[in-house]
Amino acid sequence: MAFKFKLQPLLKHRTLLEDQAREALARAMSEEAAHQQAVEKHRQEYLDLQQEFEEKKSRGMLLQELVLYERSLKQKTQTLKGMLSKASQLQARTEQQRVRLTEASKDKTLMEKLKSKKEEEYRQDMLRQEMNHLDEMALLLEKKRL
Repeated sequence: MAFKFKLQPLLKHRTLLEDQAREALARAMSEEAAHQQAVEKHRQEYLDLQQEFEEKKSRGMLLQELVLYERSLKQKTQTLKGMLSKASQLQARTEQQRVRLTEASKDKTLMEKLKSKKEEEYRQDMLRQEMNHLDEMALLLEKKRL
């Protein structure tokens, strides 16, 4: 008779939960990285616009251009603030997914350890039964000789 782990469906479920948590973490990390690239691109655009503004200001510019640059810089600043806020939210979500994966991994590992323990207990029990059976046969053979 082969070993059968009674909690195998639970172990399978916990393995599935761990896989799902791993995939969710990968998605969150990917989204966070993509957003971080967008933030850096926007930040560079802001710095380029600011540098262009400073250069034109030093050479002299019309009041309308000055107002236009200031509005553009203000709008880019607001957009950047919003993007940084979203970046913080994405970082928090990634951290939550990391914690979720850690918990799912712990749960699965506990079930795997329990399975290993039960399997070892089963093997030891089978060895004990086999030894008892061999002892009984030896006693019977000894009785026949006498």
